[in-house]
Amino acid sequence: MTSDVDTLLSLLATSDSSFTVPFTLHPLIIAFKNTIATLTDKVEKSRYLSACQPAPRAPQLQLLEEWCINDDLPKFRHKLCVNPDVFACIIQRIKGHPVFSNNSNNPQLGVPIQFAIFLNGVGHYGNGATTEDLAEWVGVSTGTIYNCFRHVMITLLHFHDDVIHFDPMELEDQEERERAKEWVESHSCMGWRKGFLCVDGSPFNLFQKPGWHGEGFFDCKSRYSLSSQVIILPHNLRIVDYVIGVPGSLHNSNTFSCTHIYCHLETFLGVDEWIWANSAYPSLPWCVVPFKRPTTGSMPAMQKIFNQHLSRVNQLFFSVPSMINCSTDSCLL
Repeated sequence: MTSDVDTLLSLLATSDSSFTVPFTLHPLIIAFKNTIATLTDKVEKSRYLSACQPAPRAPQLQLLEEWCINDDLPKFRHKLCVNPDVFACIIQRIKGHPVFSNNSNNPQLGVPIQFAIFLNGVGHYGNGATTEDLAEWVGVSTGTIYNCFRHVMITLLHFHDDVIHFDPMELEDQEERERAKEWVESHSCMGWRKGFLCVDGSPFNLFQKPGWHGEGFFDCKSRYSLSSQVIILPHNLRIVDYVIGVPGSLHNSNTFSCTHIYCHLETFLGVDEWIWANSAYPSLPWCVVPFKRPTTGSMPAMQKIFNQHLSRVNQLFFSVPSMINCSTDSCLL
């Protein structure tokens, strides 16, 4: 190799102009060019000039299966914010989506694993929701975490209109409404069965004050947030309408006025049907709220009795917004 280099140097040192053309066709020059091209191609494809040692990982994903076997539901819910049966039901619904299949030699992670990664990420906040933390929990790279989030979000948006809807003209929704009324009657009284929907709000906390109109996101709890409203069927906690993205400074009653049910009441409620709400909402013929204590004097006895009975079922009616507040008390970037 040394003699070849010396030969090249001696050729380069030549000043004879007549040698220029034969020089470029010299076998050593051609071999040298081929070697440079090979090395360039290798560098461009390998990205790393030296082998990288794989980072040590201790994945904990297998604990989910152990918790299911041992019926340790609190730990399962703490990680994924849903029960195992709900998790399995959603997997059956989304596993056939084409986004979870590819023609690559490197197959994707299983749909249950991708969905578990997604639920763990959206159900936590702060350091527990970082991409690096999720990667260590599963034992994969940060790029895989990003791809899993992307796949699940594409699938959920695809099924959005099939899941979140309510049309009184459809037989399935009519049967759902009757089951909701029966549930309300069994947990209260016959006169309350027509109140088969309930609404409540929940904030989505922001990471920091927005740079544009930041004060508009400052809510009543001294945090910067986005406000949301959720309307549900109380017997199965099914969401039939929602609104999200409203600045947190707006009152629940103002945010509620942005929902589809508020603007198109006839598409949800029939004659003498109503929604249950708390005292933060307006008292309307179709929106029943607790009586407020008067500024002067005491509350009438009948109003106290009404509020007492309503308070017994309020914790059931407003269970979904409470869960949303727990699972999405997140710091959104």
